[in-house]
Amino acid sequence: MTLEMAERLKQEVIRTLKEGFSLPIYAERVPQHTKRPCFSVTVTQGEQKRLLGRRRAAEATVVVTYTAAEDCAAREESLKTADALYERLWIIGSQERFAAGQMHHEMREDGMIFYATYGYQIILEEEDVKMERLEYNGRKVVGYGEKNEI
Repeated sequence: MTLEMAERLKQEVIRTLKEGFSLPIYAERVPQHTKRPCFSVTVTQGEQKRLLGRRRAAEATVVVTYTAAEDCAAREESLKTADALYERLWIIGSQERFAAGQMHHEMREDGMIFYATYGYQIILEEEDVKMERLEYNGRKVVGYGEKNEI
């Protein structure tokens, strides 16, 4: 997985969360003594499979960690948030669209962890090597006219 695509995918998830929730969102880890409830978003796993030619099929797993406001109501609050995340993160992106192939969540004491796996394709760019002019025994053979024009 290219770093550029992982970063673009993470930014699209953060943008989607900002549109759907009015909570603080952290790009990696939640610092200590933060406002609760909040989200943190990381890309944890990537995989590429080779297709024909320069094409690759890639997948990336985005982890959204939700920390609830209070520990006593964390389970109910987290379940409501999980339902909303299933709806919001199903298809993300404005120009480039990413669709989640798999989604699931795990409950924790202080919130939950939500996993979404997105699939996309990559076309690797290769520089074409152009053919040089052929010379045989010091004589220009192919690709030259009478006055060395093509």
